[in-house]
Amino acid sequence: MQTTISKPLQFVEGDGMLHGFSTGFVSVKSTFKTAKGGQQISKLHFLLDKKWTPWLPIWVWVIEHPEGVFVVDTGENARVTQPDYFQQEGIVLSYINTRTFRFQVSPEQEVGAQLKALGYSQQDIHKVILTHLHLDHFDGLHYFDETDILVHDYEWQHPSFALPSLYPNWFEPKITKLQVDKQAIFSRKHYLTESKEIQLVHTPGHTKGHCSVLLQTKELDYFLAGDTTYNQAQLLQEINAGGHQSFKLAQKTYSNIKNYALQRQVVYLPSHDGDCATRIAEDAYLRV
Repeated sequence: MQTTISKPLQFVEGDGMLHGFSTGFVSVKSTFKTAKGGQQISKLHFLLDKKWTPWLPIWVWVIEHPEGVFVVDTGENARVTQPDYFQQEGIVLSYINTRTFRFQVSPEQEVGAQLKALGYSQQDIHKVILTHLHLDHFDGLHYFDETDILVHDYEWQHPSFALPSLYPNWFEPKITKLQVDKQAIFSRKHYLTESKEIQLVHTPGHTKGHCSVLLQTKELDYFLAGDTTYNQAQLLQEINAGGHQSFKLAQKTYSNIKNYALQRQVVYLPSHDGDCATRIAEDAYLRV
């Protein structure tokens, strides 16, 4: 499994780059990844499940754009492997997180070390965008204490299984409201650049406030999908994950992404898909 990739991009106003790297690996209960039963009973199934998935990457994305450098999600940190890491969240959440997820993360895999290897300092980063507030997407925040961090307002106000005891004590994100465009496929969005080439789009399902980052270039679009699905096959086959907060919203999101892919060539990049690097390298856009 290739866990780093760098892809040159062309924008209207100049050249750029898309970098991806995995901040370690996570394994989840098989029924957390692929739902068994309906929305409520699926939660019981993954708590009782004894089968684990193979190790999955924890992707972080770096977009180098003429208007700045953007980091999408912050990945995991090596401390997550400590037995008492979730202790401050109480018995229930500590039990769920230690019994549902396994991690393999080393210090050199953390987002700070990998950004440094690419030649970026914190001062080079224009903004950090969090797709949602689950552990493996915010747990590298401590590298960005001087950077603007964007979170969708609904995600901030109504998080699903967030772990606030693990937030850095300085964490006060810039709460981002989405504009409504009823004529667009993604009817709730926020433009992150003046060029409108980087958009935060609402993709609810995994959480109700979940967002993805849509990157438009001259040749292809890149859909940085967070946990919309765990891999591309789940999107194409419209399979719910047991960890989704709303199956109904997830199905609507799948439909929106597929409709978008009928209009533009888009490379689909979920945060835990081991084939992301290959799709980027081969310009393998979504075929629906």
